[in-house]
Amino acid sequence: MPVLFVKDAGISRKFYTELLNFTVIMDNGGANLTFKEGFAVWQIWLDNIIPKKLGAENITNKESTSRFELCFETDDLDNIYTTLKENGVKFLHEINTELWGQRTIRFYDPDGHLIEVGEEMSIFLKRIYEEEGKNMEATARRTFMPIEALKHFVQE
Repeated sequence: MPVLFVKDAGISRKFYTELLNFTVIMDNGGANLTFKEGFAVWQIWLDNIIPKKLGAENITNKESTSRFELCFETDDLDNIYTTLKENGVKFLHEINTELWGQRTIRFYDPDGHLIEVGEEMSIFLKRIYEEEGKNMEATARRTFMPIEALKHFVQE
């Protein structure tokens, strides 16, 4: 399970549950949280072995460049974008249409971790299928998706 090291699990909990509507499925004393969406946040105490070995500055400096991102899909990208914007979240980029047609946003959580939220695959594949005149081959070329896989998403 991916784990994000955070300075304050309470702030992270609020960010992920209130702004992104994620669900905490396990709460270990408010410092370690596991989310239904498939990742955890762990509040790192300075006397823990992790900061002792890695250096506290390497896991608490939210200005350092992210080495990875958490990626999620949604059926309501515009609403999530608006909520994040209204709450002053720092964006790497605002709504962008990727080469393959999916609309995405990338932004930072309170500890500087890079998060991507994109349209659910079924949503953007159906949209592009319509834009391509319901042409399976054209949709496959545009989305880089094999035709056999596309059939599962755009069957009428």
